[in-house]
Amino acid sequence: MSVQQPSLRPKDIITASLQKSIIVKLKSQKIIRGTLVSFDQHLNLFLMSAEELKEDGSLHLGNVVIRGDNVVLLIFPKEEGE
Repeated sequence: MSVQQPSLRPKDIITASLQKSIIVKLKSQKIIRGTLVSFDQHLNLFLMSAEELKEDGSLHLGNVVIRGDNVVLLIFPKEEGE
C-alpha cells in the first residue's frame, strides 16, 4: 500500500520560497540570484540584493523586478532535511 503525498501546486512552491534566495534563468540566458520578496499571477518577480551570475564572477544589480514572460527556469532552495 502506498502513502500518497499531498500534491503541491507551483504557486505553493513559490510561496514557500518567499524571503529565500532563488536563482532565475531568463530567456536571454542570463542567470540572476536574489532574495524573492514577492510575485504575482503572471510570475513577475521582485528580488532584493540580486546579482547576475557570470563565468568570471557576478554583477551586483540591487533590487530588481523580472517580468514573468522572461523567466525560463526557477531554482528554489533545498528544503531542510532533504
